Amino acid sequence: MADEKSIPRYIKALRGKGGLLLLAAVGILLLLVGGGQPKASASTGETDAIARAEAYRATLTEELIALCEQVKGAGRVRLVLTLAGGEEAVYATDSTADGRTDYVLSGGEGLLLYRKNPTVLGVGVVCEGGNDPAVCRELTALLSATLGVGSNRIYISCG
Repeated sequence: MADEKSIPRYIKALRGKGGLLLLAAVGILLLLVGGGQPKASASTGETDAIARAEAYRATLTEELIALCEQVKGAGRVRLVLTLAGGEEAVYATDSTADGRTDYVLSGGEGLLLYRKNPTVLGVGVVCEGGNDPAVCRELTALLSATLGVGSNRIYISCG
């Protein structure tokens, strides 16, 4: 334990219940104020990319539900997709004679060729016919072929 002589005078003054209450109040005030640090916010480009990825997921989910509900015996379908990462922007490049690769610029910015959608990692399906093995096989084959994912990444359950 520290020698009492080495403890500064202002810390000695805070001893007791009054000092503890004062320290607690200052701590809470600092938490509420946030220490004066500006909060980090996503850039407009990041926000747009997140919105596009979410729109992609929602559209794909709706299309897959409609497709799965067409399978005989499936009944009503609820589906959840798991996506890997976000979208990827692919820019035009040009290779030089010395083997260097440079980005092609247009208007001072990289020339965007296309945007690559997030990759589907897995699919979870709950449907009324999920307890029928034939319906499960049909839905698994349909989703695997449609999304290009292995059957080990598709789970179907009865709802």
